[in-house]
Amino acid sequence: MPKQPESDYPVSFDLNFVTGQVTCSGEKIQRRASDMQSAFYDRQALQEAILGGDPLIYEFYNNKFITSTSDMSIAITRLFPGKIGDEYYMTKGHLHERNDQPEMYICVQGSGYLLLDTLDGEFRAEAWQPGTITHIPAIWAHRVANTGSDVLVYIGIFHAAAGHNYALVEEKGFAQVVVEREGKACLLPHP
Repeated sequence: MPKQPESDYPVSFDLNFVTGQVTCSGEKIQRRASDMQSAFYDRQALQEAILGGDPLIYEFYNNKFITSTSDMSIAITRLFPGKIGDEYYMTKGHLHERNDQPEMYICVQGSGYLLLDTLDGEFRAEAWQPGTITHIPAIWAHRVANTGSDVLVYIGIFHAAAGHNYALVEEKGFAQVVVEREGKACLLPHP
């Protein structure tokens, strides 16, 4: 019997559910305030944050499992607490390049919102806490906002073939923003 390609063997790694740290990672990507030029609505507050040290907003560990018959990916994201002006830290947000590729998100730690937008007028915000699992159909752009005081950790599971379109989200933006008002998180129409 011929030996299977190395990529066709099972792979395991460990995830610390408190910190969001993983024991191995195919790729670690960090996003600072300077990488989020079009995400936050308060451009002046964003520039002040960049000049004041360019804070780390989030990082994710992207692991692709490409075998001879499949192409699964898992991304573990650590979204830090904080705000740019009055807007909570968030991920850049993306839409999948292929409109037949959904994604599953699992909130592991922290609290916030999963923002969903068709970029054609439909918007939803799913409140998130540990244990929340959300299926994201392919037509919905998605981003996460951390409204808590702890790191928000979540897992994304998708096919590598889905691709990520950040440019369309940067161009159109989401219909609503998550801001602090009177000490609480609330959703407001994007200014």
